[in-house]
Amino acid sequence: MKKVWLVMMLLSAMACMGMQENSASRFSVQKISVTVDVPDSGWRVRILEVHRVKEELWVFSDMYRLEGKSSQVISKAEDQVEIPAPPLPIVHFITGKTWGWTGKKDSNRYIRSRLEMDDKISQGECLYHKGK
Repeated sequence: MKKVWLVMMLLSAMACMGMQENSASRFSVQKISVTVDVPDSGWRVRILEVHRVKEELWVFSDMYRLEGKSSQVISKAEDQVEIPAPPLPIVHFITGKTWGWTGKKDSNRYIRSRLEMDDKISQGECLYHKGK
């Protein structure tokens, strides 16, 4: 299963990187940000991909926790990217969440894997892919 996931991510990245160059000349640069309420200050979020799907921007992010001790207080994890993109409504899809509650104003959609969305993503256009 892990090998399949790695192959899918590699193919997605390769397809996305070529499309990024095409979108750069068509759209003005805008900031896209994600914010998540997290159970302690050790959690981070990073934006991995942005896709234009129909008339929305789908932003895929991943949550992860740093090793070691952290303040045990509800905090905010944030990330942002500046990319050429059309001014469309943004929908956030986030993987890696391990707790059962959400913040009051949290409109993020939490998914187990980005692979859940592959069929719908393939109908759109990749605008950004975070390189490793």
